[in-house]
Amino acid sequence: MTVTVDRLDTAPFGARITGLNPLDMDAEMAHRLRDACVEHHGVLVVSFGRLLEVDELNALTAVFGESEFAPGMIAGIGKRRTEGEPERSVEEQVDALRARGVDPYLMFLGNVDPRTGQRRTTDDLFFGEWEWHTDMSYIPVPPTFSLLHARMVPPSGGDTSYASQVLAASSLPDSLRRRIDGRRIKHDSTYTSAGMVRPGMTEPESPIDAVGTYHPILRRLPETGQEALFLGRRTNAYVEDLELDESEALLDELWAHATQDAFTYRHRWTVGEVLVWDNRVVMHCRHPFDPSQRRFMWRTQTKGEAVLQS
Repeated sequence: MTVTVDRLDTAPFGARITGLNPLDMDAEMAHRLRDACVEHHGVLVVSFGRLLEVDELNALTAVFGESEFAPGMIAGIGKRRTEGEPERSVEEQVDALRARGVDPYLMFLGNVDPRTGQRRTTDDLFFGEWEWHTDMSYIPVPPTFSLLHARMVPPSGGDTSYASQVLAASSLPDSLRRRIDGRRIKHDSTYTSAGMVRPGMTEPESPIDAVGTYHPILRRLPETGQEALFLGRRTNAYVEDLELDESEALLDELWAHATQDAFTYRHRWTVGEVLVWDNRVVMHCRHPFDPSQRRFMWRTQTKGEAVLQS
């Protein structure tokens, strides 16, 4: 196995990995991949030129941490039970999923029925306007790594962009840094990534009333000491202890700074690729595409860690 790690030529960060066999990795190779992710600011494009099996994607995920259950499939991970739904333990839900042949760590994204491969026409298709975000930042311990494996891609559109929050933090103007020093943002849990209100939740009257989790605006990675902005998602965000108009103005300024072109990379997908990213140091977003075309991804993620104040 000859593995190469090459910096992305057209991006301010990120690297492309080729020659990797997910089921034939030793400890040295796993260490090399983790080092590459740190060196290249949290984004790796892993090229395979073919579709992976579930055990291969799970093996690659395990390089970056312990697998976390798919959001929306396991109660307590970004999901509220609807009224009348029986309460079941995580173990019971995992057993039920596996009995149906569903991997509890695997999430399906897109407008394709995973059983038939046919395009779906329901409303739950992730066709909302794209929005920068960090995966599941609305829970106390968000997942650290996310992996996305392209199974079907449209001929145009549907790209995924990434914004380095390490580069954004290091470029903060002094005046803006002073205004966010020691402050926290409430990360709203009302809406799904498709922009819909979660089952069992109610749309709040204002971001101040929204349900969510507070995290520091500036976080520090314990293993490297890197500092990164941690903004989550703009919708319903709120800066703790500020008047709403003051919070909105500060958030607008932060988001304008954090998503500058100088800090971003837009990825055009090829079938068979896996994108690995560190949610602690990058935000991402999915660009719109023609809903008459098919786009289908597998996603996995790793368990996270407490968000440390910088």
